[in-house]
Amino acid sequence: MKLVLKFKVWLEVDGKPIIGEGGAQLLRAIDKYGSLAKACQELGLSYKFAWLYLQRAEKALGKPIVVRRRGGAKGGGMDLTEAGRNILDLYERAVRKVEEALKELEKEVDKS
Repeated sequence: MKLVLKFKVWLEVDGKPIIGEGGAQLLRAIDKYGSLAKACQELGLSYKFAWLYLQRAEKALGKPIVVRRRGGAKGGGMDLTEAGRNILDLYERAVRKVEEALKELEKEVDKS
């Protein structure tokens, strides 16, 4: 039997969740594809779910994390704002730090 350490990381503002792993995946996909519809398609999410997720996060944060581009010859799209990039970066750094700490603890567990 091997003991395994697990964790979840999420960011909150005043007790209101901003981003967790699912939200980070969504923001990464929006950044990659420049489109909420394409991000949802790739992640297997409904457009409505993702749209409401972004609205809740923005409301809790008090600033936009995405900016919508209106349609036109090339169609519309979506990009991360500076705040959106900062939130995603902070989340990813926090995950890396926790992963590093758990690897160190697992070494101690393996010795016992």
